[in-house]
Amino acid sequence: MTAKRIFKDFGLMWAMLIGALLTPYLYRFAPLLPYSLFIMLALSYTRFKPSDLHIEPLHYALFVAQWVVALTIYFVLAPLNATLAQGLALITLTPTATSAAVITMMLGGSIAFVTSFLIPCNILIALIAPLLISAINPEMGGTYLENVLAILSQVSALLILPLILIWGLRYLLPKVHDTLSKYVQLTFYVWVVNVAIISANTVHTFMTDETLTLQLGLLYAGASAVLAMMLYYIGQKLGAYYGGQRVNGRQSLGQKNTILAIWIALTFLDPRVAIIPAFYVIWQNVLNSLELAIVSKERREELEHAAVQVEEEEELAPKSFTDSSEKFPVGKKTL
Repeated sequence: MTAKRIFKDFGLMWAMLIGALLTPYLYRFAPLLPYSLFIMLALSYTRFKPSDLHIEPLHYALFVAQWVVALTIYFVLAPLNATLAQGLALITLTPTATSAAVITMMLGGSIAFVTSFLIPCNILIALIAPLLISAINPEMGGTYLENVLAILSQVSALLILPLILIWGLRYLLPKVHDTLSKYVQLTFYVWVVNVAIISANTVHTFMTDETLTLQLGLLYAGASAVLAMMLYYIGQKLGAYYGGQRVNGRQSLGQKNTILAIWIALTFLDPRVAIIPAFYVIWQNVLNSLELAIVSKERREELEHAAVQVEEEEELAPKSFTDSSEKFPVGKKTL
């Protein structure tokens, strides 16, 4: 396996390692993440048309599963550890990450499917979250409308503006749109850089949080790892049930907008709750990295198998011609 192949197959893993090692330097670039995510989404949105967006039965199933899991976790764990219950429920209810569209594309899934799930989920969480948060934290400031608009403002610009830009180019400047579509593969490398910065920012949060003990850190890390595997598994099973959409279901339910979750925790809940989605971002990128490595390996094996078949066909073709020539030599009469 070449160095280039190792880097690409496990790029997210290397990015997390580099981010952790260079934390004192890379975490300072965290404010640039929205801009790089904007570029990633804009490039990936060139892969589908507005008419490709539609709600499917799997979308409803994923939404129901999201709420069932979140409420179950909260009511089971709240009597034992309120902070852990809030953190895990918050992650589960958090909408799909905007970057999930890019990862889904790399895994061979549908960008349109994920985007069709992203938009209503972000709107619904903005409408419902203030009600749930006020029940958990009655001292939450602001009116219902103010809190709804605050949450929408955190997600609308990054989610909607790239769509408006790319679809505007599709119909007004199609040549520019087509030129941008040729650079879709760059989204992987942009995301690798993003993961390094996110990893550095996460490590910086742990190092500077005085309330996080080793025991709590292990508890939150372990619980978020179990939740990540559970959500990815449930999403994959639902996707398989609804017509072989394993990748779509897995990424839509499992890959979360942890930046939004951390912001909600810091703004409306206890700052300690924000630590849990910070751990979750590590595990979801570990799972994404493993997925990309597996898919990359499968694609290489398919290409190698196809190449072997072509070689075998080329070898057989002249051999059969030679055999027929020997059987009926040219220039000789047969009885």
